[in-house]
Amino acid sequence: MSSHQPERRLAVRSSRPDPVRWLTVMVVFSHRTIRWSLTRRTMLWILGLVAGFSALAMIGSGYGLWATKKIMSFGRLQKETQEQQEQLRSSLDQAQALEAEVATLRQQQTELLKLLDPKGATAAPLPPPPGQTPQQPPAPPPPGTQERLSRLRQDLDYTAKQAAVVRARMEPVIRAWAHTPSIPPTAGYLSSGFGVRVNPFTRSNEEGEGLLGYHTGIDISNALDTPIQATADGDVVDAGWMDRYGWGVRIRHNHEQETLYAHLNHVNVKTGQKVSRGDILGTMGRSGNATGVHLHYEVRLNGKPTNPQPYLRLQRQWIRALGKKSS
Repeated sequence: MSSHQPERRLAVRSSRPDPVRWLTVMVVFSHRTIRWSLTRRTMLWILGLVAGFSALAMIGSGYGLWATKKIMSFGRLQKETQEQQEQLRSSLDQAQALEAEVATLRQQQTELLKLLDPKGATAAPLPPPPGQTPQQPPAPPPPGTQERLSRLRQDLDYTAKQAAVVRARMEPVIRAWAHTPSIPPTAGYLSSGFGVRVNPFTRSNEEGEGLLGYHTGIDISNALDTPIQATADGDVVDAGWMDRYGWGVRIRHNHEQETLYAHLNHVNVKTGQKVSRGDILGTMGRSGNATGVHLHYEVRLNGKPTNPQPYLRLQRQWIRALGKKSS
């Protein structure tokens, strides 16, 4: 009995869990045994990675749903743009037709006035030289010319009033178009899009902290001092140093829309200055929180950032639509 007691103690001692090897997997073959042991720390790392990837997958799914909703709003924006283009084309066509009609009526009026008075309301003719007979007075105009001239003047007044109405209807559309961001702010390649992205900094980015951040605009990268242009008419409400944005410019285009141009190397405009689409605001740089030379471009609608990419193509779509209409 006493001879077997040490073996039992050894068996009990061997069945106790190893404090280092938390999990051991063994695959036994007829000629070989493969053993794989995991420590507690390694197992926690594996569980943490699985949980992290699951969280990223959930965030990606949520972002996909959010992006789908945004794309739907972009569709509404494009529909509004198309309606605006159609209204502008219709107004332009009406204005061109009225201008042609006014030109035709003026030509007819000139011809009728020539019939009534070929010499026009000029000074009295000089007497003929000695030895020459005076010129015969011109033949009287055909009957009904005065009536035709009166009707022509009425048509001309009516058409001019119509042209004024069309012009008054066109001006708000053209003014709204001039104050809508519709061109790329600079040349280069898109280095970062709008929305959720991996934080390019260890502690902070444009919005918030952590591994993932919300990018409130788009980044366009190019060489240092690449010119930056205004994307629509407006007033410069801020030009100078903007903390994490570095040197920047903010333009108010209307009571709803603003654009922001950040990380500039040089600023060429001042606060309160009026700018037009295509004016140079400054040059591209890497001031502020920037990992490289690029432009951070934002479009804000009612104070909230919105995706700038649909606005980059508005003018191109407008010109293409007008070209198809005219052809």
